[in-house]
Formats: sequence, C-alpha cells, structure tokens
Amino acid sequence: MKEKLKTFFAVCVLIITIPYIVTLLFQGIETSPSPEKVKSNAQGTMPFTVKTDGQELDVEEYLAGIVAEEIPLDAQPEAIKAQAVIARTELVRALATEEQKLPESMSREEMLNLWGQDGFEKNYQVLEEALETTKGEILTLEGKPIWAAFHAVSAGKTRTAEEALAVEQPCLTSVDSVVDIPSPDYLKVIFIKKNELAAKLNQAFPDANLKEEGIVEQISVEKRDSGDYALEVQIGASSISGEDFRNCLGLNSACFFLKEVEGEVRIVTKGLGHGLGLSQYGASEMAKEGADYREILQYYYQNAEIVKENGHT
Repeated sequence: MKEKLKTFFAVCVLIITIPYIVTLLFQGIETSPSPEKVKSNAQGTMPFTVKTDGQELDVEEYLAGIVAEEIPLDAQPEAIKAQAVIARTELVRALATEEQKLPESMSREEMLNLWGQDGFEKNYQVLEEALETTKGEILTLEGKPIWAAFHAVSAGKTRTAEEALAVEQPCLTSVDSVVDIPSPDYLKVIFIKKNELAAKLNQAFPDANLKEEGIVEQISVEKRDSGDYALEVQIGASSISGEDFRNCLGLNSACFFLKEVEGEVRIVTKGLGHGLGLSQYGASEMAKEGADYREILQYYYQNAEIVKENGHT
C-alpha cells in the first residue's frame, strides 16, 4: 500500500512540474538578451538591462541618465526627444562593440543631489516622456546604428566627418545651422598674455620652441574646413591639429581666430563643441519653429533612417 501511495504522489508531482519544465526549456532561464544577442540584430534590439560597474540596471533608467548627462532639460521637448534617440543609438552602438564601453549615465542619486527632490520629479518626468515617445527608435544606416555625434552650438553650419576627421561617415555631413548665431555661446572672446600663451603651448608641444615676442606671427592656421574650423595649425616648429590647439588652451571650439591687440593675444571662437552632427541649440530653435524630433534628426543626419527595434521606419 505504501509503495502504491509513493507511486501515486510521484506521478502527481511529475504532472505538476512537467509544464514548468517545458516552459523553461522553450523560453530559457535568462530574462534579458546577452550582448551577443544585441550584436546579432543589425537593427539594434535593446536588452532589458545593462551592466555597468558590476551592477545590472534597467535599460530605460540607464538611458534616462545618459540623456540627463547630455542635454539641459530646459531645452525644447522635441530637442530632448531627439537627444533620447541619439542616446539610444549610442547605447546600441556601444553594446555592439567588443569593448562595450557604455556612454556616461547619471544615476538617480546624482540627479537628486543635483536638482533636489522637486527638480528631480519635474526633470525625470521630462526624461520619461522623451524616452516613452521615442521608445525603441534609433538612427541607422544600412541597418547599423550610426555614429550619432552631437555638439552644443555650431559655428553657423555643421562639419563633415570626411573633412574634420578624414573618415567617411555619410550621416555626418555639413548642413546650414545659422539659427545657432543668437546663442550666447556662439561667440566667445578671450585675451591671453603672450608669455602665458607661449608657456602653455611650449609645455604641451616642446618641439614648438615658441618665443614670446612676435608669437602671433609664429602661429598660423594652415588649413580650415568648409565650416571654418581649423584642421592644421603651425606653431613654431610643430604642426598640430586644430582640436589639439583648442584642447591645449581650453577653447570653446576649433573655429578660432588669433590677433595681437594692445600687447595681448585676442582669441575669438565660434560655436561650442566639435561641430559634428546635431547642434543642440539648433535643434531647440528648430523645435520652436514647429519641427518635431524626427524632422530635427533627419535634418542633421540627412542620410540616416529612424527605425524601431523591429526595423520599421
């Protein structure tokens, strides 16, 4: 009798557990795709979670932190939505690489510290709306996520990657962005003492051997791109890139012009940032004129497609 009871209970347990086992076999035990699964989808399927610093975070929360890092949240809502698509494109592109170096993202704790409770609630609602409206959308070219470069303010038009970096990026073309001109960051003028300028450049580029006297004559922009950004700069005996010159002096952009004025060197810069891809100020100005985020993205990345995870535009 005992043996019959054991057999009966064993059969019952088996009947109960078989559906669960079958479900596990067909669905798998992972709740989120691995990076390999992300890589295999050319359209850029998003995982449910991402790992960073040994922690697993919800991907939407991580994306919210990226957007918060990249654009002021008092920008026009359509510009923030455009930035959300850029952020998602960046994330998918990063996940598709072997290094998987993810874009910088702000944590909720950092947001709270920065904005306070009231500011956090208001700003996080803006982030959630931008992400929900653009859910799953990324920028692609021939089925692959593009390099969605962006900057704060252009020098009047954006740059081509071919000119600026000598690399072919069909989505990073030059487009007119004169709407940037009213920006308070469009034009910046600084004055620097000649001996200070010589010291900074000689320290960064020892072969330059610049002299204080006649220093402006020892610095010349040998090549500019069509946006007026410096590509090659001759400083004394050294030839450097415009971006290297900009970074050495902490200039707003590589669209700069030097002149000696009353014993000091005046440096005028146009724009803020590298000038490639979307201009955030320009995006907000387009939004004020009635453009939605899709129109903004298609203007600044003219050869790109906006697609959802399933590949439909």
